[in-house]
Amino acid sequence: MNQRHYLLKGTFLLTLTGLLTRMAGFFYKIFLSRTIGAAEIGRFQLTLPVYAFCMALSCGGIQTAISRFTAEYYAEKDKRSAFRILACALMLSGGLSLGCGAALFFGSSWIAASFLLEPSCDMLLKMIALSLPFSAVHGCINGFLIGQKNVSVSAASQLLEQMLRIVSVFFFSAIFQKSGRSMDASVMALGQIAGEISAALFCMYHLFFGKQPSIEPLEDVSNHTKPSFHTLFQLVQRDMKKPLSVSMPLGINRMLICVLQGIEAALLPQMLGLFGHNSSEALAVYGTLTGMTMPLILFPTAVTGSLGTLLLPVISEDRALGKDKKIAGTISASFQGSLLLGYFFLTAFLLFGNDAGQLLFHSSLAGSFAQKLALICPFLYINTTLINILHGLGKTVAASVWNVIAFGIRLYFIIALVPEAGIDGYFIGMLLSQAFVTACSLVTLYRQTHFAADLTDTIIKPALICIVSGAGLEALKLLFPGLCGGSVPALLFSVLLYTSVFLLLALLLLLRKEERSKLLSAFRQRPIVKI
Repeated sequence: MNQRHYLLKGTFLLTLTGLLTRMAGFFYKIFLSRTIGAAEIGRFQLTLPVYAFCMALSCGGIQTAISRFTAEYYAEKDKRSAFRILACALMLSGGLSLGCGAALFFGSSWIAASFLLEPSCDMLLKMIALSLPFSAVHGCINGFLIGQKNVSVSAASQLLEQMLRIVSVFFFSAIFQKSGRSMDASVMALGQIAGEISAALFCMYHLFFGKQPSIEPLEDVSNHTKPSFHTLFQLVQRDMKKPLSVSMPLGINRMLICVLQGIEAALLPQMLGLFGHNSSEALAVYGTLTGMTMPLILFPTAVTGSLGTLLLPVISEDRALGKDKKIAGTISASFQGSLLLGYFFLTAFLLFGNDAGQLLFHSSLAGSFAQKLALICPFLYINTTLINILHGLGKTVAASVWNVIAFGIRLYFIIALVPEAGIDGYFIGMLLSQAFVTACSLVTLYRQTHFAADLTDTIIKPALICIVSGAGLEALKLLFPGLCGGSVPALLFSVLLYTSVFLLLALLLLLRKEERSKLLSAFRQRPIVKI
């Protein structure tokens, strides 16, 4: 399978999986918002930075390292080294995850009271600690599958995890209601445990008993004679050092990010309190933002995240083979595609964000947040792609430093602006931090690969497409006031209309004349089926 076919097919498959999981996640969050409430969602969200910190400590950048080195070894037709990398990573990550899980389980009361400033999170921390070893196994094998270009199994594991998580929450909710126990955030923790266990078992089954991925046959050119103990020890030592060289800086960065996320999670409700909210209101605002609005804003990263995940092994493979010109072309195309997607959703959230919040979550606050956060979409979606490219190029440390600085910008705005301006001060910090990461990533990639992006096709034309399609829909709404809003069918119709106009203008303005001619010729030459 050539790279273009692999990227198109893999991106489509992972995007479809991401869309399915996120759509299921929307119904899941809608169900939770109506059963346990925004405050309980916010309480569970407070524990996620701690869980992410433990995952960073136990897995760190090991999954990224496995993907990168597996792709490089397969490019060099050395399958044995790829499997040794996986085995070493599983031993390392598995041991660390057990230690982190035990520390989190027995230290949960101190962490909840002293770090999260919310003692009621004690039991939630104990529960999510049980899923750590399974998350580590799932992450390592998933990284190996991506590096192996076995996208279908990776996508299936993600879908299975989400489905089992949601089904488990419904199951435990029914048990709680039948037993007369009040619904709270513990059902979310139980769902997380069930999802991680199912995904880990699925990946392990495929690793030991599954079929080989549908890629070009790779011959093992390593020595087929049985290596001596000393040689084997040297190989294991080498394969321990290689992932550590990538995962240590990335893991340290992720741990630092998780600490900053925890500080952010604890600070933001406190600063909202200084703005004038009481404790319950502040937690509800935080829960609405993180549990309702951000999943809506991050929904399109199903596309950019899939593309970025696949770009990492592709860039690593081309880098191992010295194909610098091909790398520059891949970066340029993915950058322009991600930016166009960002423009599309910037306009979409400005037009439909308020209605989406009202209809999906029955929350005017969620809709208002979606409209205000629309401006970060271009930067957010570009960064999802660019950071994975940087990892593939070995620029892990640089990307890590920028992420830490970006978080520092957000924390500064929480402390300096939120007590005066409320949650809007946090939104300004998010916008500036994402713009900072985008600028630094583009400068580094230009210096590294000299990729070129046409200003007219990248900035001016997509902006014009957004203005025309958005203004056209607003004009139509003035003529027909009931076109958008008030009902789900009306919202779906207006979204479909906007998407159709946007795609038509994109085809007319962004495709070259010869590309449009080929597309039109292919359409005209379709066989006509007579009935």
